[in-house]
Amino acid sequence: MTDDRADDRAHDLVARLADLHRRTSMVGWDFTALEGATTSDDPPWDFEADCLAAMRGAGRGTVVDLGTGGGERLSALLERLPAGSGATVVATEGWAPNEPVARERLAPFGVPVLAYDAEADLRMPFADGSVDVVMARHEAYDAAEVARVLAPGGTFLTQQVDGRDTFELRDRFGGDAPYPDVRLDRARPDLERAGLTVDVAEEWRGRLRFADVEAVVTYLALTPWTVPGFDPAEHPAPLAELHRAGPVDVTQLRFRCYARRA
Repeated sequence: MTDDRADDRAHDLVARLADLHRRTSMVGWDFTALEGATTSDDPPWDFEADCLAAMRGAGRGTVVDLGTGGGERLSALLERLPAGSGATVVATEGWAPNEPVARERLAPFGVPVLAYDAEADLRMPFADGSVDVVMARHEAYDAAEVARVLAPGGTFLTQQVDGRDTFELRDRFGGDAPYPDVRLDRARPDLERAGLTVDVAEEWRGRLRFADVEAVVTYLALTPWTVPGFDPAEHPAPLAELHRAGPVDVTQLRFRCYARRA
């Protein structure tokens, strides 16, 4: 009877987690479903402050935010810009469900949202030498295209999730990292080969803690690229183990690279 009760509990756990996974999805770039369920270290740099400084320094030039998600981050930056800053701000987004979300959020700021995905589109939708600041936070980009659209003296700022990020989850549930080449030791030479001068190149390692197995499953539903094809029904034993273990720690990996066109 004891084994039967244990089997029933394991079955109920997996069924509950499978239902949670089905009901959870990302809209925009919104992680509020994990509020209170995770704690994390932060990189020593402040990417948002660096982007805000670059936007302020653009004068009446053009600023582009690549992969704006639902426009959450860009709208927060725009709220902090002084009135009458004069810059023309444009956003791009490559995931169709996010486009209307971003357009609605950014419309009050007069910011258009252009459909563009660096992994699928050959050219950025901007003329040669027409952009003063390009920002890419956790978004794919093509170094040659960034160099093409930057004006002389223009700046590129990117913070990226290293392709090996949260490797412990793939070790536990299987699957390969979908972006293994996203690494600083590849990003920097790519930008330099494109003709840009790299002024800042820095990487960082920190901790991300999930309060429980429910938080882990929620995270995997919000970021399906972390463990491609993850299905709770296929992993009853690892999920039961995490349920018994309590808080789960994984490794965050980030890097930043700031470059300019001479």
